[in-house]
Amino acid sequence: MEYWVYLARCGNNTIYTGATTDLRRRLKEHNGTARGKGARYTASHLPVTLAQAWQVGSWSEALRLEYAIKQCPRIEKEQLINQPDRISQLAERRNLTFSILEVSQEFIHSGDGSLDNK
Repeated sequence: MEYWVYLARCGNNTIYTGATTDLRRRLKEHNGTARGKGARYTASHLPVTLAQAWQVGSWSEALRLEYAIKQCPRIEKEQLINQPDRISQLAERRNLTFSILEVSQEFIHSGDGSLDNK
């Protein structure tokens, strides 16, 4: 199973942080193209596009990393989007240990709410 932590940019330019086992499904849920499981916040700030994602080794790692990112100010989230390798600096500051299996900028948002490879 894959475990992802992601940053999504909402229609009002805010940044949403989440964790999932399926990026494609989750983005569809956020955009309302999959039934009723999108976050309440993103439902009122459409469209939602994937800005950055990190694959980690376990669900508990994903939840710890998600929480750490949620504690960051917006400027730091923007830095993580533009420089995804900075995640290791965040982990060091927060005394987190986790294994980044993949840093993904390979996905783009298509008009129907799905993710497509570039």
